[in-house]
Formats: sequence, C-alpha cells, structure tokens
Amino acid sequence: MTTAAPLDARPRWAAFALVCLAYLAVTAGEQGLSPVMPDISAEFGVSEGQSGLAFGLLALSIAVANIAGGALLGKLGARTLMLCGLAATVAGAVLAAITNGFGVLVAAQVLLGAGAGFYFPAGLQAVPYLSGAGRRGLAMGLYGVAFSGGLLVAALLGALGAAQGWRVAFWCAAGLAGAAFVATLTLRLAPATGDPVTVRFPRKAVLGLPTFIGGIAAVCQYGAIPFLTTFAVDEWGLRAGQAAALLAVGRVLSIVAKLVSGAGMDRSGPIASARTTGLVIAATGVLWVLLPAGAPAYVCAALFAGSVSSLGPISNFVAVDQFGGDGPSLGAFRSAQIGIGAAAGWLIGRIGETVGLRWTLLAASVSPLLLVVLLPRRVRAVAATD
Repeated sequence: MTTAAPLDARPRWAAFALVCLAYLAVTAGEQGLSPVMPDISAEFGVSEGQSGLAFGLLALSIAVANIAGGALLGKLGARTLMLCGLAATVAGAVLAAITNGFGVLVAAQVLLGAGAGFYFPAGLQAVPYLSGAGRRGLAMGLYGVAFSGGLLVAALLGALGAAQGWRVAFWCAAGLAGAAFVATLTLRLAPATGDPVTVRFPRKAVLGLPTFIGGIAAVCQYGAIPFLTTFAVDEWGLRAGQAAALLAVGRVLSIVAKLVSGAGMDRSGPIASARTTGLVIAATGVLWVLLPAGAPAYVCAALFAGSVSSLGPISNFVAVDQFGGDGPSLGAFRSAQIGIGAAAGWLIGRIGETVGLRWTLLAASVSPLLLVVLLPRRVRAVAATD
C-alpha cells in the first residue's frame, strides 16, 4: 500500500503554490467546454442530449484516469504523474481548438478529463506533504481555491471565446497547461515508493463518507453547472457572452467560499461545514432555477456556482484523513465521485430533452439537502493536526 511521505515540519509554500497553479491549469482545460457550449451548439447543431453525452464522457474519463493515476502513484511518483496529467491537458486543448466536428471535440474532452484525472491523486498526496502538519485544513482550502481559479479562468476564456471565437479559449488553455508543465519540471517532491501497480477499489473509498460528500458536489459541479450557460441563453434570453460572464462571477465567489470552508474545517470540523454548505447550495439552487430572468435569479445562480465547489475541499479533507497517501484509495474515491457526476451530466441532458431543463436542474440543485438530512449533527471533528 502506498503510504504518505512524512510531513515536513516547515511548510514549503513556494512548491505548494506551484502544485496549486498546475492544478488550476488542468482544471481550466477540464472545464473549458461548458462556457463555450452555446456557441459550439450553434456551430455543430448539438442537442441537449448530445451536450449531456459530452459532459458525461468528460466526467467518465476523469473517473477512469483517477483510478489509473491512483494505481500508478506509488510506481511513478507524484511529480511524474502530474507531468502526465499536464501533457494530456495540452494535447486535449489543442485537439479541441483544431476540431472540425463534434465527435472530435468529444474525443478532446476525454483527453482533457484524463489530464485532470491523472493530476488529482498526485496533487492531493502532495498537499499535506508540502503544507506540513497543523495546516491541512487551510492547505486543502487553498488547493480548492486553485480548482476555483481554474473554473474562473475557464469562464473568462469562455467570455473571450464568445467575443473572439470559441477555439481561442482552448488555445489559451493549452498555453496555460504547457507553461505549468515546464514549471512542474522544477518541482521537488518525495521520490516514488516503487510500489507495484495495483488497481483496488477499497470499499471505504467507494462507499464511505468522503464519496458521499464528494458525490453530492459532483452532481452539482459536473451535472447542473455545465448546463447553467445553456439555461441562461435558452430560458433567460441572455447572450452567450453574458452567460459566460455570469458563470465567471460564480467562479470568483467560489474562491471566497473555499477560503471560508477551509477555515471552517480547522475551526469546527468538516461535517459541520458540509451541513452548512449543503443548506446554502440547496437554497440558492432552488431560487436560480425557479425565479424568472432578472437580477435576483442571476445573483442566486452566481451564489450557487460559487458555493458548490466549496464541498470539494471538505470531501478531500476527509479523504486524506481516512486514506492518508494511499494512491489506490485516493484514486477510487475521486473516481467514484466523478462517476456520479458523469451519470448526473448524462441524465440531466437526456431527461431535460423530455421534461425540460428547468425541472431536471431543480432536482439536481436540491440534492445537497441530503447532507443536511443524513449527516449527523454531532460527530467528533476530524482533527487537522494529528
């Protein structure tokens, strides 16, 4: 079993920042499709069902690569696996930028998903190693901010793509990932353990508390939010650039939400943070889906998009606490989480064609209430300093 490297007594914040910036780059590539989907749909004649298939295959590729990355983590080491993820992101973004059909674009999403999937277990293992003991809650929050930063960059690139052509967004994503690849070559992490490549699905990683919290996050992050821009254009009558800008505001808010989430975990524990966050997400989710076009609906949509991603650091915190640096467990946890998101994205697209996008998005948006209902009110907080 892959075990975590001993935590450094002193944090290495420069190296930690590099890991976070590279995570931002793979996330920007992974999330690049949603902001430009209205323009892609117009160019290639894509239906809501086909959009759901693209989002679902993206999430599925992340899930498969999470398993592969977790299995390879001990053999290759974190840095090598990060470089593989960044290389796949560059290749996927370039393929998306030069595509001449929707089928090739879907193939590009598979590459982009693989890049994010390879990177995640390596980055998650590196976070506590670089941040040192006693600051894991803050470090997980900051690592989550990197994900939000990638979401924000993707949304901003979507707005740029609406003005200059959607292919520009993918070219920029490729350049960002390429720069991160070069920078990661200088990163020093713990050497590979040399563990044999094993594909395991530990039950506690697939069915445990981290996956429950992360699965709810995935339903919203990979199921509901990818359709936000499409909903804004079709239901509210916004232009594609306006819809992308609205999503960008939500990504900015997610940075603040994750900082608050990280501090809250160090103060009151991850379970209390998950319950509070779930209530906020469900409330704003119901409002943005049901309210008519106008400022209140737009504000609620931005708050929903911002608060959803703060569940990520919470599930990651619990996962690292339970699994340590065990690569297969980290990969299986993330794979199960993203698999849920893949199914949600596909189902929302398919069912939305039949009953309407509004009602399928409503069902997905209220799912975080399960955190409020099923998580216990009082549990022993997971220590951040053990």
